[in-house]
Amino acid sequence: MKKLILICILIILYSCETDVTNDITLSGSSPRLVINGGIERNTTTPLTEQRIRLTTTTGFLEDSDPIPVTNAIVSVSDGNQNFVFSHTADGIYTNAEIEGNINTRYTITIEWQGETYQGSDTLNGVTNFDDVYAVFEEETLFTDEGYFIKFDSTDPPNIANFYYYRVFRNGEFVIVPDPGNSRTLAESDEFFDGLQRIEVNPNEEVIFELGDSATIQQLGISEAYYDYLIQLFTQTGNQGLSFIGNPPPASIRSNVFNLDTPSNRVLGYFYAADVEEASLIITE
Repeated sequence: MKKLILICILIILYSCETDVTNDITLSGSSPRLVINGGIERNTTTPLTEQRIRLTTTTGFLEDSDPIPVTNAIVSVSDGNQNFVFSHTADGIYTNAEIEGNINTRYTITIEWQGETYQGSDTLNGVTNFDDVYAVFEEETLFTDEGYFIKFDSTDPPNIANFYYYRVFRNGEFVIVPDPGNSRTLAESDEFFDGLQRIEVNPNEEVIFELGDSATIQQLGISEAYYDYLIQLFTQTGNQGLSFIGNPPPASIRSNVFNLDTPSNRVLGYFYAADVEEASLIITE
């Protein structure tokens, strides 16, 4: 009897089901411009050229890589001179003449599809490393055993400083999507202004082995770029770091704006940064 009642209920539910597939439209939104890059000053490993990459977003249901923008007109001004960036390949625009200078505000202008985009950022100086070294740590509940690159550094007093850290393993930039990135990869000196910090681990997710080449970069960035990175790492902590495909659930504000159609917002960020860099080979 119970089985009969269950069968009857299923028949009723099935008969009440309506196919609305044809009423649902999940087409992708119009492609948006995505910017990735900026102006860097690196006195340890001077750059031969500055690079900026432009792509467009893809539709929500499209399983494809972002489409490179190859037909834009890109230039960057330092307030005195305007530098034109040339497209090389894969949406990458370069210029070998512009140099990164401290306390300089850089403005990018992009002309694409009949519209003009513009944004600015200031290049702030960064403090040097006091020391960079590798420390072996045993396995814990949260990490595997291995070598971690760490550094000592003294923050300049009475100046609001903002930092962003990059770690390279055997020449490859390594970043693991993790909610903790918003607390370790980007930092404000609010709680250590003017102090020396010891054994700072810029990325607890990157583990090295003996013989590996390790490179660490400490970037001095603007407060606006710091705020952007905190939002980016917070939103991508559980879904990867690619904002060049579909925009995140709550789109993060870029500092590049569409001057002709403000509602046609840009994704990504045009930044300026001073880079302190150190490298070492992992040994016992």
